[in-house]
Amino acid sequence: MVTTKTKGTGTRVWDFSKRFLEHRYLPAILAIGAILVMLPALKTGLMADDLVQRAVELRPDQLPARLRDAGIPPDSGSLGTVLRDLFPGINRMPPVKNYGLLPWWTPDDMKLGLWRPLTAFTHWLDYRLFPDSPMLMHAHNIAWFAAIVFLVAVMYRKLMGPGWAAGLAALLFLLDGYTYFPVMFVANRGFIMSLCFGLLGFYQHHQWRSAKSRSGCVLSLLFLALSLFANEGGASTLAFILAYALVLEPGGWRRRALTVLPAVLVIILWRTIYKLGGFGLFHMGLYIDPVTEPLAFAQVAIPRAMALLGGQITGVAPDLLFAIKPSLHPLVIALYSASVLAALAVFLPWVRRDKTAAFWLAVALLAAIPAATVAPLSKNLGFVAVGVYGLMASFVAALVTRQGPLPERLTYRISAWITCGLLLMMHIPVAIAGRVLTAEAIASGSKDMRSFINLDKSPDVDNKNVIVVNAPCAITLAYMPFYKAYSHQPLPRTLRTLVPGCTSFDVQRTDEQTLVIRSRASDVFTCDDVGPVHIAYIFSACNVAVGVPKSKKGDRHDLSGLTVEVLEANVADVTTRVAFRFDAPLDSPDFRWLWWDWRTFSYRPFQIPSIGQSVTLTGPRRMANVEGKKLLDE
Repeated sequence: MVTTKTKGTGTRVWDFSKRFLEHRYLPAILAIGAILVMLPALKTGLMADDLVQRAVELRPDQLPARLRDAGIPPDSGSLGTVLRDLFPGINRMPPVKNYGLLPWWTPDDMKLGLWRPLTAFTHWLDYRLFPDSPMLMHAHNIAWFAAIVFLVAVMYRKLMGPGWAAGLAALLFLLDGYTYFPVMFVANRGFIMSLCFGLLGFYQHHQWRSAKSRSGCVLSLLFLALSLFANEGGASTLAFILAYALVLEPGGWRRRALTVLPAVLVIILWRTIYKLGGFGLFHMGLYIDPVTEPLAFAQVAIPRAMALLGGQITGVAPDLLFAIKPSLHPLVIALYSASVLAALAVFLPWVRRDKTAAFWLAVALLAAIPAATVAPLSKNLGFVAVGVYGLMASFVAALVTRQGPLPERLTYRISAWITCGLLLMMHIPVAIAGRVLTAEAIASGSKDMRSFINLDKSPDVDNKNVIVVNAPCAITLAYMPFYKAYSHQPLPRTLRTLVPGCTSFDVQRTDEQTLVIRSRASDVFTCDDVGPVHIAYIFSACNVAVGVPKSKKGDRHDLSGLTVEVLEANVADVTTRVAFRFDAPLDSPDFRWLWWDWRTFSYRPFQIPSIGQSVTLTGPRRMANVEGKKLLDE
């Protein structure tokens, strides 16, 4: 009698998965998958920086006159202006502060000007070809993402071979929950373009070194330059080239250094042109330029890099730090660091034995350094993710197939399998759920954000000076005029933010034209202690992103129709009591007064007190209302 063995369900699933991950057309299949998983983004519309850029893209006769008064270039819409001024589009501080896009405490020498001419050109094309179709602009972003996924799959196979480990690494990258927002956000196209050209550059670098292709050398440098002209994050391409020289390049150290030198020279040349053009972010709290501020960057580089690496490995977004009480940040950084070190302890026995795994580890570590120039944000993890998923998939394959010389100790095997299970769970089923929830949250959250920013919809607002006494997130009000212009609503004459709204204040009217505001906390920029996690901490971080000026009694800030005078400062030279003297009586019909009510989580009309009288505006509470909790959850 002949007996037939029937494969179990688990074996059949494994065989199918293995065949899928090893399929010759997997790069194209995953590229199509990248388009499918991003389809919800097509309905998102324009938001935040998208609308600021829209104002720079349109001709002056297509914009409200007041937007031009607020600092939009007079020759907006021209190709030269777009290439120069698109990022972030508010690079003229005097009119920006006079209109009120940024608050009075913004340093006069703060600079917000990034040079991304290649990305700016693609946006210029969007507005020439389909100016009224945000859906097609999103589709443009998605096309770049599909190209990235295709290139990632090809590159993994190039370095890891055609086995299922390379396919698993590419699949993990596709499912990465951190890619939805940066691809969905039209204004973030530069980073995904820089990643795309960076991958092309590294692929050609590998061709140059492995096949001795001279054209590969030239193309590698060309794609590196394109990556840098797309976004400053393109500097992370050097992480791949440097990791290749350290791990995979044969020969002595001198020969290895020479393979990196051309790329370094391209970056130096780009940086020189960038600085000579006057571009960069200066006095912006969330960003540190490692060239101009090396000591400041050295202080934050390791904690930020650990948060980025820990966030990528665990799937717990590093953005979480913004919502956590600042005094708890060291503890959270320590937890991220512990997760990185724990993963490395498991990976290292394999990394020591496999050069490709060591290469992916080097890529992840090196790419985290330029990403740390900005406060930890998951949207900047693209280059890091390529290294982490390559390392992760290589390790999983060695463990599952038992083909790699991993330690046989029982304690190691147990920890390795636990790590493997957790990583696959976090980056496959949890990542899929996270992408779905992220798409839904952004879709609903963008509507709430429009309402939050577009705070005065009165038909006669174009004749009013809108004054917000205690804006919880003052920097977001910079978007209000752009939302109104996009929605064909009238813009206010000016917009004023008196103080940030993350603590309690006493507001006193001292005469017909003057309000004096005193913080009940250590200074006007502080945030109350409202528990370990709260949206107020996010708002506070945004408020101080434009800087907390050093002030002394008597310091003045003169704006159109308003003089701000510091009456008291604390021992740290930070304002505690400040006077606002307007050119007109406070109860003039030209003013529209608003204040932020944390109890209802909304802006409400502010009743000006009588001369000599004062009122108290209460700061945030410990998640005291449903709307606040809802916004934090989103």
